[in-house]
Amino acid sequence: MKVVRLVGLLLGLVISVGLLLAILLDRAARIEAARRQSMAVTVGVDRLLHLEIRNLERALRGMAVVADGYADDRRDRERWDLSGEIRGVVARHAELQDIDLYGRDGRALYRGVSVSGDDTLPDIDANATASTLRIGPLVHTGRTEPIVPLMLQTPERNWLVARLRTSELQRMLEDLDVGEQGSVGILSSQGTVLARRGASGAHVGKRVPVPATLLPGSTVQQDLVSQLDGVERFASFSSVSGYPFIVAAGLAKREALAPWRTQAAIGASLLVLYWAVTLYLLRKSSRLESARDRAHDALSRHADWLAKAQLASQTGVWAMERDSDQVQASDHAARLFGFPAVSGSLPLEAFFQRMHESDRTQVQTDFARAWDEGRSFHAEYRILLPDGRQRWISAQGAPVHDGDEVPRMTGTVMDITERRHQEEQMERAEAQFRELFELNPLPFWVFDIHSLRFLAVNAAAIRRYGYTREEFLGMTILQIRPSHERADVRASVDDPLEPRDADRVWLHRTRDGREMHVRIHSSSIRFDGRDARLVLAEDVSERVGYEADLAWRAAHDEATGLPNVRAFLQILDASRSEETQAAYAVIHLQIRELDLVASTLGPRARDTIIVEVARRLSSATGTSRAIAYRPANVFLAAVPGAEWDAAVDTLRAALETPVVSESGSHRIEAWIGIAFQQRLDQPAEEVVSHAALAALHARTENAPIMHYTDALAESANRRIATVGKLRSALAGDEFELHFQPIHRVCDGRVVAAEALLRWRSQEGYVSPASFIPLSEESGLIVPIGDWVIDQAARAQSVLSAAGFPEVAVAVNVSAVQFMSASVPRLIRDASARYGLARGALHVELTESAMLRRPDAAKHAMEELQGDGVCVSVDDFGTGFSSMAYLRDLSLDHLKIDRRFVDHVDEDVGNASICRALVALGKGLGLTIIAEGVERAEEYAWLAEHGVDHAQGYYIARPAPLEQFVSWLKEVPGRV
Repeated sequence: MKVVRLVGLLLGLVISVGLLLAILLDRAARIEAARRQSMAVTVGVDRLLHLEIRNLERALRGMAVVADGYADDRRDRERWDLSGEIRGVVARHAELQDIDLYGRDGRALYRGVSVSGDDTLPDIDANATASTLRIGPLVHTGRTEPIVPLMLQTPERNWLVARLRTSELQRMLEDLDVGEQGSVGILSSQGTVLARRGASGAHVGKRVPVPATLLPGSTVQQDLVSQLDGVERFASFSSVSGYPFIVAAGLAKREALAPWRTQAAIGASLLVLYWAVTLYLLRKSSRLESARDRAHDALSRHADWLAKAQLASQTGVWAMERDSDQVQASDHAARLFGFPAVSGSLPLEAFFQRMHESDRTQVQTDFARAWDEGRSFHAEYRILLPDGRQRWISAQGAPVHDGDEVPRMTGTVMDITERRHQEEQMERAEAQFRELFELNPLPFWVFDIHSLRFLAVNAAAIRRYGYTREEFLGMTILQIRPSHERADVRASVDDPLEPRDADRVWLHRTRDGREMHVRIHSSSIRFDGRDARLVLAEDVSERVGYEADLAWRAAHDEATGLPNVRAFLQILDASRSEETQAAYAVIHLQIRELDLVASTLGPRARDTIIVEVARRLSSATGTSRAIAYRPANVFLAAVPGAEWDAAVDTLRAALETPVVSESGSHRIEAWIGIAFQQRLDQPAEEVVSHAALAALHARTENAPIMHYTDALAESANRRIATVGKLRSALAGDEFELHFQPIHRVCDGRVVAAEALLRWRSQEGYVSPASFIPLSEESGLIVPIGDWVIDQAARAQSVLSAAGFPEVAVAVNVSAVQFMSASVPRLIRDASARYGLARGALHVELTESAMLRRPDAAKHAMEELQGDGVCVSVDDFGTGFSSMAYLRDLSLDHLKIDRRFVDHVDEDVGNASICRALVALGKGLGLTIIAEGVERAEEYAWLAEHGVDHAQGYYIARPAPLEQFVSWLKEVPGRV
């Protein structure tokens, strides 16, 4: 019956879970279908809206030229039939009420007859481009339905404003399948309702929130409660039309789930009915089964209580007559010997056969003697069961006499296997303890916790401490401890905590007075009836010595023996707690050119110099001064603030004598930075950092000594902040390229444009003279340079597409990037990516880029020229100019620096330099380019003296790509 009830319950649960899942899945499917239908309606209306607005945009663009002529030709506007154009467009597009024209300043130039009011355009966005179609705020005329201004900027930056009837938008929303409570609307990008299905204009002009995740060209779905009518809907939003409109559609949640609610109610009713019937049947069957079980329990309780008592005590009962070979045994007695529980008797010999061979003879003898002498019988023996197990049995018996005086013996058998096992384990444990105690390789002893006398010691303790066993047993534990630890020993003995902490290291003394460090492991025990303590003593003297050595190594430099920086800081900070503390100064000495010594003469020569310098500095400093070493070339010294001057002289004097080693004599020089403790609570780490910063500035300025000032820290912080901003500037799209034309002097045509990097940070434009050197120092110039090459190639492709393929783009390449040998590959990849012709890109290099590694530079320049890239030497004459690289390297252009071009028509020195550079370049077959031409007189002088190309503000200022293209288009004949 229980199985039937269980099956019924499981079946009911399966049916219930299945029905609930079906209801939930049906609900989810209906919700998903409503959402899909909402999105389909939204996207369909958005596509229809796109076609409608695109036709209106084309019509407005078609009349843009006439509108610009009408706006700009104030003297003869009648020849521009703007009114006719507008009437034609309005006639073809009945959805338009009229079209107005506004000038660049937002004032009305032409107004339709059906509109009155303000003559200005209130919502002109100064950042809008001519290709942007925008909508203005909804206009309520009061006579007809509201209109939506569609605004388009003409090529001459005038504005055409078409007034779109909202009835046309309303027409798009009719006959859509969204249900009675569904909604479809067209909104502006700010959420203003322009048209709405079923609203009859009641909600037009109201503003509703637009999802923040709705981006131009995307769709979004939301479940929301409408702020217009309070209906909860599955809503969809779309802005894929490409115009500043948003289409929103929603299906009412109540309508979408109405059929589901009916089905869910029917299913729930059936489920309740099923469980009501099932529970009634289960309850009735359970009552019948309970009554039957109570009757069965009452019958069996009295039958097995005796068997349970015997089983609980592991005891069986037996009996037999004199001269009989049969034994009457209870069920449990038979089972103890491995016999089946049967009615009747079992052979006595069968019991003896189950006994262990070693015990059988003795048991048989004792049993026979008990019969013969008429006394009681007791024996403990082992039996072997058929399955191979062994069991211990305790058997007892005594003769009894019945009324007919037939001799009988009866008794009990008991299973004592567990007791015998416990006794054996105790015996083994005691033997193991004695063996472990005596043979343990570590000293082991037991002492009385009251008298502290030794009660037992092992052989290892005797060997290690040198006392005999008799001497140990006559001593207390205090006699092997130093006198100053006796109070701690007594406190440790009285501590009742268990287990005991073995972390502390104690001092023990042997018989010969030798001390050793010992870690104690102890536990409280009872020993011969006394409260005692069992102790194991672990000799950790070697470990203590090793740890002391490690601690020294952690705080000192192994080669010099001087404290490291961390220990140095701890020494200085510890001095702050002294009452007599005075302000100190930190001297930071950075030994020069040790890396060069290591790379040329080997690390051993460098280490020899370091050790000798450390010895000298240690000898030169007094006890009131602390000195430290930081690998691989920095020494730190702390001196009282009033003694810094003398200390610096002493340290410099110690370095004056050259260091003589196997590799020769080495003169020692150092950059020295000095920082003073500015306040008594100032951390030592801060003072040391200030001294290091001063030494860094000394190295940068190539000065022997530099004192720390707050200005140094501010300058360093500014540089670090600028480098940090540079790291995020490239990812944040803050860099841009401006282009300055390079003018051919003979005919005035633009032959190239130099790409100039500009950084537009959040605070404004940053000077290239400020961030370019930092980029090179930090290594950021390489990724920035890669970006410049890519953008320059893209710019040349834009120039080609605009009709100026002959205008090459020149890129400045830093020495760091050029030496990476990746420039030729980057230019090839960029040219292939943008489909550039040979010669479309030029590379401008400084003299330092060529002279740093001439062979590598020559190979890279030849590779560039092989790819059709022109190579120019930039700012020629401003560095360490070498005629050899002009002769040997593959160059195409030579650019005269702007400093020599400045007032060349008036400055005799500049004129002489320019004439010499022109003659030099012409003699080598190079094209001469003059930079920084700002005056007509300079330009005329350069043209007269044979300069090929010119570049500067006189021709044009650097400008973004779009403005540069417009500049090229403005004057015919530039290209």
